Amino acid sequence: MAHARNVRPGSVYLLTRRCSQRTFRLRPTGETNDILRFCLAWAAQKAGLLIHAAVFMSNHHHIVVTDVEARLPEFLREFHRVSARALNAAQGQKENLWSSERASAVELGDEETIVAELAYVVANPVEAGLVASPQDWPGVLIPPVNAETVTVVARPKAYFGPRSSAPESIALRVQPLRSIDRVLERVASVVRASIERVTARLHQEGRSFLGKAAILATSFLARATSFEPMWRKVPALAARARERHRAMIDGRREFLRAYSTALARWRQGEQTVEFPFGTWWMRVFHGVRVASASAST
Repeated sequence: MAHARNVRPGSVYLLTRRCSQRTFRLRPTGETNDILRFCLAWAAQKAGLLIHAAVFMSNHHHIVVTDVEARLPEFLREFHRVSARALNAAQGQKENLWSSERASAVELGDEETIVAELAYVVANPVEAGLVASPQDWPGVLIPPVNAETVTVVARPKAYFGPRSSAPESIALRVQPLRSIDRVLERVASVVRASIERVTARLHQEGRSFLGKAAILATSFLARATSFEPMWRKVPALAARARERHRAMIDGRREFLRAYSTALARWRQGEQTVEFPFGTWWMRVFHGVRVASASAST
């Protein structure tokens, strides 16, 4: 069942991936920021995803998206593939940029969970003790918005040669989450609380935020040394309301049942069998029929 994915129409996800060996390969510089923005916009455009928020820390990223067309694997593949090649070219490296661990994609099932994760994305540089305010982060930080914003990003020079199929420029679109009432106000409240808590903790410990100069002075080949558990179980589904979480689990199980039934019939020679919406591998690599998004609601 490794190739089965259940993606409901309009599912919101928190996407996370770290760099190999926790190295600071995403250390914010002008060139690195431009590469990440361009690759993010290009991959989102290819896969039809809506971007709601993102932060690129020195050794990992968090991105909140809506997977409109159940094409999240395409986005993850394209973004990580192209960004790795471009950053390797820019930094004169040949080894893996991204960790060999699979990217985390957590479906966010209710408003409280989405608000909490949006705030987590925005406050991440502060929570890490790097800067005193999200606005001070010198890297790519895309906060949630209340209306669509469009930033035109030029094609980076590194890796993308004159014969590249990549566009000369692309629009990085950030979309609001209109389904959530007062989303910006609620996110801002959580972020303020995070800033106050971290600032008080550092003051109590006699420490200060690292600051922009020290961040930029760090080698991209250095790596984080803080303790991190070797084995971490990352959930595929997240919802603070118990009933909602149970409904998400039931939906995932129903998808797997429908997928298993369709796969068995397909293997028996019924090539026109319809797979449930959210099927990706079989659709891309075997061209099977997949139910429409409306049929799964």
